[in-house]
Amino acid sequence: MSSSGRRSRQAALIAVALAGALALTSPALADPSPPPGSDAAVEEAKRQEALAAASVSELESMLVDLRDQTAAAAADAGLAAEAYNKAQEELDAANQAVEEAEAEAASAQESLDKARGTLARVAFMNAQSGSDISQLEPLLNADGLEEAMKQSSMLFVVGSAADRAASKYALAKQAADQASVLREKAAELQADKAAAAKDKSDQAQAAADAAQQAEASAEVEHQRLLEVLAEKKNTTVAAEAAAEKTRQEAAEAAAREAALRASNSQTSGGSGGSGNSGGSGNSGGSAGGGGTTTTPPSGGGSGGGGGTTPSDPPPSGGGSSGAAAGQAAVDWARQQIGKPYQWGGNGPESFDCSGLTQQAWKNGGGRSIPRVAADQYASAQKIPYSEMRPGDLIFWQRSGNPIHHVAMYSGNGMMVEAMQTGTNIHEIPIRWTNTVAYAGRY
Repeated sequence: MSSSGRRSRQAALIAVALAGALALTSPALADPSPPPGSDAAVEEAKRQEALAAASVSELESMLVDLRDQTAAAAADAGLAAEAYNKAQEELDAANQAVEEAEAEAASAQESLDKARGTLARVAFMNAQSGSDISQLEPLLNADGLEEAMKQSSMLFVVGSAADRAASKYALAKQAADQASVLREKAAELQADKAAAAKDKSDQAQAAADAAQQAEASAEVEHQRLLEVLAEKKNTTVAAEAAAEKTRQEAAEAAAREAALRASNSQTSGGSGGSGNSGGSGNSGGSAGGGGTTTTPPSGGGSGGGGGTTPSDPPPSGGGSSGAAAGQAAVDWARQQIGKPYQWGGNGPESFDCSGLTQQAWKNGGGRSIPRVAADQYASAQKIPYSEMRPGDLIFWQRSGNPIHHVAMYSGNGMMVEAMQTGTNIHEIPIRWTNTVAYAGRY
């Protein structure tokens, strides 16, 4: 059978298996033995038949596919969360613009009121002295603004106190009208951004729910696959779980070497590591698991290119806050370990991935960095992985999509991260699969 044929068969097998797992994890079907003849029973029968027919290599490949599908769901949730963060950031800016426009409008109205008061006093004094105040009447009447503006050029020329008061009033009225228009436009933009943020919030919640459902379903099927493997190979579930862990660690080590090689190759002007070659989600730890790399990154390494961001510039010198600031950022991030992940969370009791890194640098490292992961990568100094130091940021990108996750390098091959819904902030070995071209330094 050709490679593409095997992949098609494996995809069909995993689809059937996951369909059964989804049915079994549904609240309405909590009983693992659905009634005969029911839809769930039919799906379970198909599932058992597919698993029984699968070869050992296909079952092992299905385990990899399960990890990859879980990682894909987590990446989708991360993208949705970061899109919400961007929308919320734009809404915050719109809210600030409204506040500033309202303050400007209030100030302009205050200036207008003062000008109107001055004009009224001048008109009163002129009337008392018998002077002609006919040219001031449109200005004293709130409905006479159009006529007043027609007279404004004349009022600048005439040098009397009444004319000067009238010209100041006309200018103040013009400024007040402009401020009012700007306030209305700011309010319209605010409404648009609020609607966009609400839409992104709903999408993020749906993606987070889908990721949790995918993980729960994958856990059910993962256990079943290990059981079937143990039966076919006449071993134990524990032995097969250990074997899978070994395969996963080897794949993650390969992804690490690929990432190091790609990063160093791009730094030295080589052609390796471009695009999104190598380090695919099929070859390493999932978003819900991790590799076991415990050594700090070192130069060189063998293997293919790691997952990278195309057209990244070579790392440039300068712009760094220093090693002490990076360590202080790590120390602050470690103090948050155990707190829950919450998409949109920016502290102090919960965080999402970019919220944690932003607040760690703000409160620990003493530096303001962007809120959204992609913006953090774009504005950071680019550092090859072999030169990482505590406080540097590690980013993940999947299949050409925008960056969906960020964590903080804490030294000795470890990182601190706010990972996903249902997982508390933790410090774990770096997951190298799908890392972008460089680490980021502030």
